[in-house]
Amino acid sequence: MGKMKNADSAKTREKIISTAAFLITKQGAENTSLSDIARESGISKGTLYYYYPTKSELLFEITSRHMKRLSEDILHWVSNMSADLPPEKILQAVYSLLTRASKRGRLHLYLIYDGISGDEASATRVRTIYQEWKNTVKEGIGQLTSGNPDKDILAELILACLDGVFIQASLGIKDIPIEKMTRHILR
Repeated sequence: MGKMKNADSAKTREKIISTAAFLITKQGAENTSLSDIARESGISKGTLYYYYPTKSELLFEITSRHMKRLSEDILHWVSNMSADLPPEKILQAVYSLLTRASKRGRLHLYLIYDGISGDEASATRVRTIYQEWKNTVKEGIGQLTSGNPDKDILAELILACLDGVFIQASLGIKDIPIEKMTRHILR
């Protein structure tokens, strides 16, 4: 009986997360209430509050999963790139891929917004995610370049540029000079 209950619980949690991600991407976080999510999910508000007592916790779960999936996608992609490609071409492709995924960009920006909203608990969680992401980027750098002593700085630079690229892409800016940026980053 315990396995069945755990499976139902996991299904309910997944339903809440996918519905919330859809609504937040469509309407924005500020225009999406927990009541909207419960109604769209076909569950009671009490059930939703049982899993996620606050919208901030739900947003964090969504964006945390997003960042983890993003990291895994990037590492997988970098691992499968041809060894013949120069590192800047691989980074260009990663940036281009990420900027075309508007849902990912919006979720990324919601994560940042949640981290700077003034709630220290949220800020701490977001800093933790960023540290994990930085470590993932450093791992990717290790796969792309051999013997680079500045992996920490390079990872910080790549993340900072990626944040800026997400902001510009979310604003609808089409002519982001990704090729030139990546060439300068990896010099």
